[in-house]
Amino acid sequence: MRIARTVCLTLSALVFCASLAAPAAANDDRVYFSFGSDSSKRLPDCTAASVQSAVAGTVARARKDYYGGRTILSIDGISEVNARGGDVSPIERRYCKGTASLSDGTLQAVHYMVEEDAGFVGLSWNVEACLAPLDQWRVYGDHCSTARPH
Repeated sequence: MRIARTVCLTLSALVFCASLAAPAAANDDRVYFSFGSDSSKRLPDCTAASVQSAVAGTVARARKDYYGGRTILSIDGISEVNARGGDVSPIERRYCKGTASLSDGTLQAVHYMVEEDAGFVGLSWNVEACLAPLDQWRVYGDHCSTARPH
């Protein structure tokens, strides 16, 4: 019993450490934390490979019938729509948009928000992504309103 508990705690610690390094591994040499006051260093860019991978992963993890089994192959024409911070909420957010090439050969608009302190146990960053014309259940609001700046 004691060995199983030790193994479980060790694996949990390894998973935690891996989750801290994962966002930075694809494009940068650092993990993003919110300790500094410079907002440009608190979140990765919209075009960062780690962010694009997170957007594709968000769509891939959706129920198969939600997007009709489609997945994102690549995102082109990426631009930052707005970066917000210092408003009522102290949490930095970066709003982005692009054109996603989907696995069925179609192109769709994709809107996504990179948000600080929203990763595993509130550390690092997380992404919320929405394919506007395919959000049939309005999970992200009307025309992906939760993934767009207000």
